[in-house]
Amino acid sequence: MNKFLLTIGFIASAVSGVFGQCKVEDETLTYGVMFKWGFIEKEAGIIRLQTDVNEAEGYFTSVMTGASTSIADKIYTVRDTLSGKIMLESMEPVYYEKIAHEGGEFRRDQINYVRDEFGNVSAQTLLEKIDKKGNQTTGEKLHTATGITLDMLSAFYYMRHLDYPNMQVGESVVFNIFSARKKELLKITYLGKQDLNTGKNGTPVSTYHISFTFTYDADKKEQSSDPIEAWMAEDEHRTPLQVVGKLPVGKIRCRLKSEQKE
Repeated sequence: MNKFLLTIGFIASAVSGVFGQCKVEDETLTYGVMFKWGFIEKEAGIIRLQTDVNEAEGYFTSVMTGASTSIADKIYTVRDTLSGKIMLESMEPVYYEKIAHEGGEFRRDQINYVRDEFGNVSAQTLLEKIDKKGNQTTGEKLHTATGITLDMLSAFYYMRHLDYPNMQVGESVVFNIFSARKKELLKITYLGKQDLNTGKNGTPVSTYHISFTFTYDADKKEQSSDPIEAWMAEDEHRTPLQVVGKLPVGKIRCRLKSEQKE
């Protein structure tokens, strides 16, 4: 679920021409997570994202929660919360935290970012884990990068702000992306406009279709994930309507169930 909840290879100056196309607003989005394998299709979880904007201070806070359904709990229980503080002007994170209860284990990851005027980013991370037997481990890491640097939560907002109308089909942008444990690269590729049947009143919605991939080694640029596809509404909100990705067995689809602007 991590890769759905939602870089040196593409410098900040190159990004500046395709950014700032969508205003962040207070909103609550709810997604249903479906698991499909052959003819089997079951609801596996619910994801909720709440955004609260503080324009006076120039930032917004975000909280994303993910929980598996009672049926999915019998196979693998998930109760995750991602939270962060993100700058309004650049969509870059100031703070990120992930609290995860997955498969009987507890993890807590924290990232605090520091940026200088030259585009250099450093992030001190804290890691805590309690395994199924109750054994506790903690650790720290320091990540460094140059240019736009995101995490799993801020990437969800950043992808909504790219200027897709002025991008060519197949054009990509690449960013740094940090987790508490490692530094990766995130590549977003524009696949063009596509009508998406959202199931609401049977009326197709015009969307921007993109894919994104992650690498597990930012230096070697080795891909660690199959492409994940996303569809965003072609309107002023750029609301992500659907995300689809492969699993080792089957595929998973996150689709918007409800949207509330506050």
